[in-house]
Amino acid sequence: MKDDLKCEETIQLSDHSDEGASNGKKKDDHKSSSTTRFAKLFSKKLDEDSRTVNAFESDFSTMIHCQGQKGKQNSQLLGKGRSRKKLPFPRTPVVDSEKQIISKDEKNYSDSISTSSADVAPSRNLRPRHKRTYHLLDEGPQFHSKLQYAELDDCAKDVKVYYPSRDDPGSVEVNYADMACLAPEACLSSTIMNFYIRHLQQPISASETETCHYHFFNTYFYNKLEKLSYKEDSFLKFRKWWKGVNIFEKAYILLPIHENAHWSLVIICFPTNEDELGPILLHLDSLGLHNSKSLFENIKRFLKEEWSYLRKSEPLDVPIPDEIWENLDSKMDHKRVTVPQQMNDYDCGLFVLLYMERFIKEAPKRLKKKHLSMFGKQWFQPEEASDLRVRVHNLLVEEFKNAKEKE
Repeated sequence: MKDDLKCEETIQLSDHSDEGASNGKKKDDHKSSSTTRFAKLFSKKLDEDSRTVNAFESDFSTMIHCQGQKGKQNSQLLGKGRSRKKLPFPRTPVVDSEKQIISKDEKNYSDSISTSSADVAPSRNLRPRHKRTYHLLDEGPQFHSKLQYAELDDCAKDVKVYYPSRDDPGSVEVNYADMACLAPEACLSSTIMNFYIRHLQQPISASETETCHYHFFNTYFYNKLEKLSYKEDSFLKFRKWWKGVNIFEKAYILLPIHENAHWSLVIICFPTNEDELGPILLHLDSLGLHNSKSLFENIKRFLKEEWSYLRKSEPLDVPIPDEIWENLDSKMDHKRVTVPQQMNDYDCGLFVLLYMERFIKEAPKRLKKKHLSMFGKQWFQPEEASDLRVRVHNLLVEEFKNAKEKE
């Protein structure tokens, strides 16, 4: 009976010894000691009955063996079901930040998923972290692009790409390491986003003039706008972001947004004078994560401030009547439009780039409310956004080859 009591006490200690990883080595040593004492007492009991020994021998052996194999099993489970092959880009993806995803069928918090590495072991501490989480709006089978990644010779990996050219004041500098975020299941970095945004601005032919009706802000603009104080000469300095451009003469302003490790897009649409309408703000979000109201308020204030500045400094010849701006709060329309949704947690940047690409091709010269029907969940298939990952990679490979030849 005395031995039974000791055995029961030891089992209770062992059951609670793995409550958390934060207790450190001391708890692990205690756990090992408890298991050893349990082994001795249990073996003594087993000696009394050979049938009991035969029944429990394999289970007992497994318990001792598992103490040293637990970490190995976890690492095997982490890689289970996923095969890796050599890819033509750096192994470790480079991203702007990390995010946490919870699927719509889960009720508990999951461990935070870092997008900066594909081989990070899961945390043993399962307590919920105080991070903003969101649900994937659409879940489906994982899609792998049928397009092939182009190979880049090692000799061309040490050059830098200045796109569209080194002489362009708005050129984007890209290193080979920046291409890591184009690996499967990686989130796009600002560098790659800005590279493709600059690519979208380039005319397809010498006679092509469509992009002249657009103004593109890069991925850093909105974060600066959010922090703008509008005091003294702060707005005057801020105007360097669009130096020499009267944004009200444009038909559209495309403004990528990066917040909470997620990308979305705002399009500012300026109608013609004959429409007697104010600007229309459109928000395109592939996860519905960003706060549209907050975005619209910040952009509306920015437009009013720029309008006031231009009226004081120079005569205006733009297709927007003064009475519109005097009553901007009631005249400016804004809408969160329905657009295709991503089926994973890493393609948001690709969706923003494809929103831009499709809009440039299909939008009218000046947008009216009736044209909003061009959007919708069937505007394009999610697989087309995933294919863009390979297209951007192959486009950059050609740029690196050209840069190497010039060098």
